[in-house]
Order: sequence, then C-alpha cells, then structure tokens
Amino acid sequence: MGWLIIQPSYTRKMKHSQMLLNKMRPIKRFLTSPLTGLLITLLILSSPASAKVAALLSNSSVGPDQPVRLTLQMEGEDEMNPDLGELETRFEILGRSTQQSISIINGKMSAKRSLILTLLPKQTGRIEIPPIRIGQESTQALVLEVAERPQQETEAESRQVLLELSLSKPKAYVEEEVLLTLRLFQAPGIRAESLTEPQPSMPDTQMRLLHEESYHSDRDGINYLVVERTYALFAYQSGTLEIGGVKYRGRSGKDRIFSFLNDPFNGSQPEIRHFRGESNRVELEVTPIPQGFAGDRWLPAKNLQVVESGLAQQTAIIAGKPVVRRIMILADGLTANQLPALEQTMPEGLKLYQERPQLKETPARTGISSSRQSGMTLIATEPGRYDLPEVEIPWWNIETDRQEVARLEAVSIEVLPNPGGASDPQPGQPQYTPEPSIPDESETIASGDQAAASGSRSETHWLVWLFAAAWVVTLFAWWYTRRNNPARPQQEAHAPDEKTADDPGKQAITEALARLESAYAERDAVSARAAWLHWAQLEWPENPPHNLTRLATRCDTAVSQAVLSLERAIYSPLDEPGWADFEVRSLIEQTAGEKRAEKPGDGLVPLNP
Repeated sequence: MGWLIIQPSYTRKMKHSQMLLNKMRPIKRFLTSPLTGLLITLLILSSPASAKVAALLSNSSVGPDQPVRLTLQMEGEDEMNPDLGELETRFEILGRSTQQSISIINGKMSAKRSLILTLLPKQTGRIEIPPIRIGQESTQALVLEVAERPQQETEAESRQVLLELSLSKPKAYVEEEVLLTLRLFQAPGIRAESLTEPQPSMPDTQMRLLHEESYHSDRDGINYLVVERTYALFAYQSGTLEIGGVKYRGRSGKDRIFSFLNDPFNGSQPEIRHFRGESNRVELEVTPIPQGFAGDRWLPAKNLQVVESGLAQQTAIIAGKPVVRRIMILADGLTANQLPALEQTMPEGLKLYQERPQLKETPARTGISSSRQSGMTLIATEPGRYDLPEVEIPWWNIETDRQEVARLEAVSIEVLPNPGGASDPQPGQPQYTPEPSIPDESETIASGDQAAASGSRSETHWLVWLFAAAWVVTLFAWWYTRRNNPARPQQEAHAPDEKTADDPGKQAITEALARLESAYAERDAVSARAAWLHWAQLEWPENPPHNLTRLATRCDTAVSQAVLSLERAIYSPLDEPGWADFEVRSLIEQTAGEKRAEKPGDGLVPLNP
C-alpha cells in the first residue's frame, strides 16, 4: 500500500529534472563551443581600460581674494589634457603643477596622474565648478563658497592697490607723439606679480616705453610705492582712440617655507592674500592732417632743425678732390623712421655720391628725440663757381599749431684748378702720388759692371781658392781657441754694425710724414685722413688699418688722440676746430724714439752660466 503512494511523487520529480536539463542543454552547448570562447577573448582584448577621472577641492569655502587648490585626477595611461576654457571664465589660474604615481598590485600595474591648479575666484558668493572634460570622460561638478567682503574692509582693500592712466593731451593729430603715463600705487607689504601693458583700441597705433621709475608717495595716509611708466603713443588713424585694459596682480604675506624659517615653532598657517586691480580707460581724439599743410610729408613735431658740417668750412676746393658734406635733421617728437630722406639736384659739373643714412633715437621722459644724418661726397670735375640749392623741410609745429619750414641756405663754392691735373677720383679712394721706386744699389752695380765682371772672371779665378784657404785657417783657429778655453764666459752681444744700408722704406715713411704735416698745415681734413692711412699702410704693410678708428687702436695715447680728433672733425655734425693743432710729426717721431729706447738688446743670457 505504501509503495503505491511514494511511486507517483518520485516519478514527478524525475520528470521535472529531466525537463530542466533539456532546457539548459542548448546554453551549455553555446558556452562550451570554441566560437564562443574566441568571441569572449576578442571582447576582452578589444575593450580599452576605462580611465577614471575625478576632481577634488582643497576647501569648500574660502574668503575673498583667497586662492583654492583644485586637483584633477585620472587613472590610466591616456594623456591628461583637460579643457580649462570654461573654468578660466570664473577663476584666475595662478599656478599649476603635476604629479604621477605608478603602483603594481598582484602583478597588475596601474598609473595615476594628477594636475593641481591654484585658482583665485573672480567673484564672491556661490561659484560652480563645471564638469571638466579629460579625454573621453568628464569630472563631476563642484561647488565653492566665496565669502562676501564686509563694507568697511572693501573700502580699505580698494585703497591697497591703485592703477591710474593719464594722457598728456586729450586731442592730437595723426602721427603726433602723445605721452601716456601709467602709475601703479602699492600699499606697504604688497608685492607685484604681474602688470600688463596698456591696450589701444585701434590696430594702427604704435606705443613705446620711454621711461620707468619708482618712488614713494603719501596719499590718504598711506605711504605708497609708486611705479611710473611713460609711453610714447603714435596713432596712424583718425577717430576716437581708447586706451586701457591694464591689469595688476599682487600678493601680501609670506610663503610657508619663509614663515617656518622666521618662526619654526609657530604652527599657524601663514595668511597669503592676493590683490587685483584694473586701470581706468582714457580717450584720445585723433584728428586728420590739417588742410593748411603744404609739405610733401606730414611731420608733426615740437621742434625740427636742419644743420650741416664739412662743406661750410671750405672756402674753396680743388677740382677732382672729394669734399664731404653732412646734413643732419634733428627733431623732437618724431621717430627716426618718420624723418624724410633728402633729395638734392646738383649743378652740371658737380658729382654727388650719397652714403647710407645714420638714424638715431634718444628716448626720454619728455618724449623721443631723433636724428637722421645724410653724408654725401662732392667732386667737381671742372674749376669754376657752383651754386648748391637750398634745403627746405616743411613741418607742423604742434605747440603753435602752424606750419614752419626748416631751411639750409643755398651754398656757393669756388672750385680751383687742380695743379697736378689729376683725373676724377672715385669717392673713398685717397689721392696718393705713387712713391718713386728707389732701385737697389746692389742691382745697379751688378747690371752696370756685368760685362766687366764676365770679362775678368778667368783672371780672378785663383783668388777664389785663396779666400777659401784663408777661411779654412780662420775656422781652425777659432776651434782651437774654444778647445783650450772651455770655461771662458760668453761675450756680450756684439755691437750693431754701424754700416747700415739705406732702407727704401724709411724714405717712404719720411715722405708720408711730410705729406701728413702739409695736410695739417693747410687744415685739410680729407687729405689728412688719406695721409694717415698711407702712413699706416707703410707701418703695417701686412695688415694695414682701413679707417681712422682702427688706426687709433694701434697707436699710443698721444697719437691716438690726434687721430680721433680728426675723425670727429670729419664725421661729427659739430665743429672740431682743434684737430689741426696737433704736431703729428713730432708725436710720431717721439713715439718711435721711445720704442727704440725700450727695445731690448740682441744678446741672450746663457742658459747654463
């Protein structure tokens, strides 16, 4: 009876188990198939290691003008190039640093990178740090609370740093110099970290720093450290020009390391406060060129003059002989590039060779002073009277607001005939008279008596053997004397032979000194320069100096002063009347005598006395 009850229950369980096995059999076949294993392996290998990123704040709340550190972390081997564009609209990034760590756990290596940013909030209140995208992922958003500054403290803080911009005039012409002054006032204990330059609103504006100085000034009971900068402003476009945008960043307090060195037992953290400031904006009304100006080139300046040197001191010149004329334009309130080039028309029979102009600028607190020097060499091909045209430069006086003309009067020069009848020389080539070649006396004698010597050669042949025998006897006697007197001290240096042959170079130097002395007597600077270089070529034939400056470096002090005085007389725009007062011949001969007196003898001290 009992068997009849149990049998049906067992049979039902067996049937249920068989049904479950039948359902799982396809899944088992799929998991155990080789294709499934290959697919799983490919999925594991192809799936990249996901980089985990995070953002952390050092503090959730800070006071006004206090920095905060934001740390961006990333796990993985990808490059860390976060997008900080949106963050910079709400914070000023004061500094950044990076850290990297690598760890190996159970044979698995993991890398972690960190970017630490020091941020200074640009506003107070609740500031949201947006999600920062790093690669394919983004960090979580953060919130920072920046405390409001009390009203009393706000007024005091606003006086810690002051920035002021001012213009020398509110209205100016195009290309006119206007002085822009920037003053930075810093209260005691504040150190500047950055100060930007003024930003003009027009692109065609040139700005140059002229002067910078520091001083102390008292204002409202505070002893400020003032940094003052003066700029020269040139606007090349008419209209309203705005200048501003000068930003300042500074700080007060000491860093942690310096506070520890001053007080190592003070556990409190040093308070570092940051200060920012921005200047006011100024406007300049730029007007176009006035219609009353009649010049070819617009030159607005405080002062403009034209001076010359060289030709004014020449009462008469010689045909074929070069004369140097130098014209200099001096201006206050213009740059050297604004000064015009001189164009002159020479009369027939007068050649003009222009030199490269020399530009110079001198910045000062009151503005820019510039000059343009034009050098030219004049050579008259025929004698006679030549009239050089006047030089006129129209310019606009910004102080009187009217046009003026800088002028050089016309010059008449008298050209005398060249007594030597020389042809036209090229500029830069000194007029040298070729030195007469002095024939060697030995060559003259040999050429004159060559026939007689050849005729009597057979008759005097026995004399050669006689002199050879005498030479052998003399050599033996010298050897015998040295052998019998080994300890005899070496004789002193032989006296120089009094029979010195005449040196042709010495005569050439004498003639060069005579030519140099003649040029100084005639006060002819150009001929004196040529004579100096000719004398230098004789003194240093292997490496002669090619200008007066190099020549002066090779001479002693007295001769060098004479050479440099002549160079100033030729090239300086100012007169140098004392250049011809030097007694150059006596200076050169005195220097040569001192060198001969100081020259050591030819005798040598024995190595083993």
